[in-house]
Formats: sequence, C-alpha cells, structure tokens
Amino acid sequence: MPSKADRVWSEFICALDRLEPDIRAAFLLHEVFEASYEEIARLIGEPAETCRAHVEYAREHAVFRKSPLRDKTKVPPR
Repeated sequence: MPSKADRVWSEFICALDRLEPDIRAAFLLHEVFEASYEEIARLIGEPAETCRAHVEYAREHAVFRKSPLRDKTKVPPR
C-alpha cells in the first residue's frame, strides 16, 4: 500500500500532467522558483499578463485536484 506521501506526490504529478506545457511552466516557475511574471514571460515567450493568467488557472486547477486528498473529518470549519 502506498504511503500518504506517495499518494500526495502522485496526485500532484497528475494535476501537473493535466496542464498545458506553457501553463505548467509558468506555474512552476512562479510558485517553486519564485520567478516574476516578467521573468516568466521572457523565458516562455508570452506576455506577462498571459503568464499571470496561466498561474491563476493552474492554482484553481490545483485546488480542484487536491480535494480528494483532504480528510474531511480533520478539516476545521471556516
């Protein structure tokens, strides 16, 4: 049986794999490597505003994908 960490990693990879390459690149560059939108634009060849939209889309996508990982009995009410 896979560990909880393996399960989380698997879900993370699945979520990333479902993103288009330019969206995935913008998301990882911004969130993991803390690149600015201007830096991302230069690296992937798209306008900074498009890169910002890619990152926002990827965040929404990731939030949607993480819901199966949550143990609803342990999440405090908001």
